[in-house]
Amino acid sequence: MAEDMKHKGVKRLLGKLTLLALPFILWPLVEVFVLPMNFFTFRIWETISVNSMRVMPGPFYPNVHMQMEEEGELAPRTPFAQKRQVEWYTDPYGYRNRDTKNDVLLIGDSNITGAKLSQEETLAEVLEQHLGRDVYSFAPATVNRFLATDRFEENPPELVIVSSIERRIPELPAVGDNSLGSKVRNLTGKLISSSPFLTNLTVKADRISKLSLYHRMLAEIDRAMGRKAYISYHNEFFMEGEQANRAYPEEELDRIADVLEGYRDALQERGMHFVFLPIPNKENIYYQLLPSQKEATFLPQLLRRLDARGVAYVDLQPAFRELYQQQQVQLYPVDDAHWNEVAVKVAAQLLTRHSTVAQLKATPYEAEEHLLVNYKEE
Repeated sequence: MAEDMKHKGVKRLLGKLTLLALPFILWPLVEVFVLPMNFFTFRIWETISVNSMRVMPGPFYPNVHMQMEEEGELAPRTPFAQKRQVEWYTDPYGYRNRDTKNDVLLIGDSNITGAKLSQEETLAEVLEQHLGRDVYSFAPATVNRFLATDRFEENPPELVIVSSIERRIPELPAVGDNSLGSKVRNLTGKLISSSPFLTNLTVKADRISKLSLYHRMLAEIDRAMGRKAYISYHNEFFMEGEQANRAYPEEELDRIADVLEGYRDALQERGMHFVFLPIPNKENIYYQLLPSQKEATFLPQLLRRLDARGVAYVDLQPAFRELYQQQQVQLYPVDDAHWNEVAVKVAAQLLTRHSTVAQLKATPYEAEEHLLVNYKEE
């Protein structure tokens, strides 16, 4: 009798625990199978980015077309957020492109992907209009990921432009770093891409793993507790603030220059041209808004070393500063650290004027309008 009572007590306890756990078990399934994909997210990046299924070929879900009103990454769902309607396309490999043609290939970070930019405003699409050649955005990704991807061995680009936001340049990996991991992902990505069923299954599993409501609630609690994930000076929001314009030791600058020289050499060995495109930090261009008003010295020092090594690059810093300081042209969203559509247009113009890039133009090179036009009228 006592055993029966004990057994019934355990069953009741298990039943109550099951009822308690059921909402947490079912809710991720409701998110994936019932609610819109972007129901709890503030931008498309989080909505379609690969979370846990790092065996997929690209950083985003493949063959996606989505439109959404986005907010900047530094102050989403706050009074400081600036809403903007954007459109995204991803290709069969999970990169932000309308197709897979690649006369010119862009490797880079979220700036090259086009965070808070609509598809037609991304550097790949703007540069394609300037050159009249197919430009492919391979971002976010690294040179090593590119070198380990079979489809580029079969159909290599003529020119590879490697870009990085200023603050991430010291993190660029040397040629060969983590190449094994890239090759493994290349194989698993091929397998998943070969089957619509596997692709759909992997995307569904990844979406379940995101727990979007949970992370949304955590962010709301942080905001309610007064914890802010941004740095603000004069109503502009920054990623690193004063720390961004710090000085770098000579040996660190030499090491970074060696890494970039290694990129050039590895690509030249494979018959491809190389150009480096560093994107200045928001703090670099808007340094007069910082409490110390300290100017950034990192990029000029690094580019002098690239000159000595014969590494091709495009320097955006002088043009960006002239536009901002003399014409008061905004080059970054108020609530975001990425560049905006105006900065992209300037970068495309400067890239097209570079001798290595200009020779790829489908039509004979012609002098373009002077760079410092009045962008405020656009």
